[in-house]
Amino acid sequence: MHLRSFTVQLAVSLVLAVAAHSFGRAQSPPSSPETRQLSPASLPKIAAIRPGFDAKLLEPVQGVAFRTYGHVTYGMFLDPNGNHEAIFQTFGIDRTRFEAANATFTDRMKQDPTFTMVEMFGGYFAETAQGTYAALGRDIAQSVLNQAPLQEQEPMAEDKFREIQVFYGRKASVAGTELAKQDEVLKPYHITFNDFNIMGAWFSRRLALQSAGLSNPSEMPQAQAEDAPKERPEWGGMWRFSWKTLQRTETAMKIVEATSDMCIKQGMTAETLPLMPNPSGVKCVLLDTIHFYDSGVQIDAQCDHGGIGASWGLYLQPDGDGQNFSGQISYNQVYEGDQDMPQPTTDITVKRIGDCP
Repeated sequence: MHLRSFTVQLAVSLVLAVAAHSFGRAQSPPSSPETRQLSPASLPKIAAIRPGFDAKLLEPVQGVAFRTYGHVTYGMFLDPNGNHEAIFQTFGIDRTRFEAANATFTDRMKQDPTFTMVEMFGGYFAETAQGTYAALGRDIAQSVLNQAPLQEQEPMAEDKFREIQVFYGRKASVAGTELAKQDEVLKPYHITFNDFNIMGAWFSRRLALQSAGLSNPSEMPQAQAEDAPKERPEWGGMWRFSWKTLQRTETAMKIVEATSDMCIKQGMTAETLPLMPNPSGVKCVLLDTIHFYDSGVQIDAQCDHGGIGASWGLYLQPDGDGQNFSGQISYNQVYEGDQDMPQPTTDITVKRIGDCP
């Protein structure tokens, strides 16, 4: 696995860490290598409650637990050209055992139809976060692994972070893939590429929880938080999507309004959803069928482009009685080993204009 792909896996994993349906208390980070080994008592909540997940996929490989694998991977990402032997020694393993674990766990993540292992990898990767925003990384980890609300305050206004995302999207493609060069891109904002990834994952997790009606416990009584969100299938129908996009002319670029009318109904799958990206040869799968909740609509998918992967999502909140929605659509492409260029999210509005034909 190319080390640059580790960062992408973190971002994708946490985008895929969608709506949690129940809450738990955060675990303390592991204090010794022994506590990192899997046992029935140590299964995180996400693995214990996810329907259809096979916990045998989490069994250690040559003594390397899945959690340890995530922690070591993060250490290697932070210092891709450093002394990895020192990292292995810190966790009581060696390169041969890590490479065996890497090959096996990567294969198991591909085999897991519930995406639980992918989400857990993102959680474990973030669990030992370092740097200015390390607390946000630990917050992401406890939220994903325990299916719990986030606890930390936002590191900056979300609009400001979206500005940074757009700036990074423009500049990163010509900067080179080395970590130091990515850090240089973000220097005007006084953050590192590591900081950028942590904050992006944190905001994505918060949006996912908000879309599913789950929020910070300080904002929601516990009894209410544990109630299942109310589904609203009657919101389905012909939806008119509107957004702004760039249009190239012979002399300039200009911002124009774009619209599209589509039939969107609760229970749609990857095969029946017209919004799903579908270039020739690309296969996409929803993480779940579409659900409409009082708090909003969320659609998350993973696409296989052969050598290219992508995560895709639509996050909408109702404005009023379910006839109008506003939110964002995102499409993040992952180029294995070359350029990892997160695409900025696009604000979008939706109006229900009638029933489907």
